[in-house]
Amino acid sequence: MAACSVCGKRFLVGHNVSHSGRRTKTRYMPNIQKVKIVDKKGTVKRIYICAKCLKAGKVKKASASKKPAVAL
Repeated sequence: MAACSVCGKRFLVGHNVSHSGRRTKTRYMPNIQKVKIVDKKGTVKRIYICAKCLKAGKVKKASASKKPAVAL
């Protein structure tokens, strides 16, 4: 599984505990998204980033449109 390219957040490991006390391993996954960003040089890259870093504005997303409309 991917990790956040900004903060390095990965999955956490823990246990599911049933009513009888049995423990089974589980992984708690962060909300990782694959987004296009514009880096400091102005190039567009596709990276994995967690929702917390995305919401905090730690990266600048690339524009959604691929080509501008051409008037005829």
